[in-house]
Amino acid sequence: MAQPTETAVVRPATPDDLEAVGRISHRTGLLGEPIGPHFPDAALWTDVFVRPFLEAGCCNFVAEVEGEVVAYIIGSCDPEAFGRWLRRRLPGLLLGRWLAGAYPRWWRDLPYLWRAWRMSGPEAPWSRYPAQLHINALPEARGHGVGSALMECFLDCLRAQGVPGVQLGTTARNAAALHLYEKFGFHVYARKRSAFWKPIVGEEVEHLRLVKELD
Repeated sequence: MAQPTETAVVRPATPDDLEAVGRISHRTGLLGEPIGPHFPDAALWTDVFVRPFLEAGCCNFVAEVEGEVVAYIIGSCDPEAFGRWLRRRLPGLLLGRWLAGAYPRWWRDLPYLWRAWRMSGPEAPWSRYPAQLHINALPEARGHGVGSALMECFLDCLRAQGVPGVQLGTTARNAAALHLYEKFGFHVYARKRSAFWKPIVGEEVEHLRLVKELD
């Protein structure tokens, strides 16, 4: 892959980008590193953590270099509508794909999914910060301004839709991402030490909820 530069192309993401975005998400899901050793089914990871945003979210963008997706930002604007989609569509979709054999190592994914359900991080009021986002880039795409370009497009899109605020979750370990968020005016709303990552990294990690006002 060519080195990303300021000429990287940022465009709106579509459902056709599901595989590419899912691949990047799976390669960066472990605090920026590959999550595969602890969540081997990339298809299940994609269906749980990426597909909902591409199908029911808003203001989704990808960055391309020479036609290859190297980074993305995905989010949602309406927590109630997004929640309805998760409740009504996701269970049936996952069941159907599981029955079709799409997740051949699903039992190895269960510990992570169980912890994700039981040990969610802190949240900010959804009435004040209704939008949420997730942003990731391949290692070779970091440090070239791609993340800033994606964030600018995402925030401009939220403002155009009249969204008053946005929130996101990260960890205190994610120094590079924290620098990007601070650059765009995000600030810490809540902190919570959690055992979520302990089975993988051997210790509790501080989870952060960051917010930004848009109005």
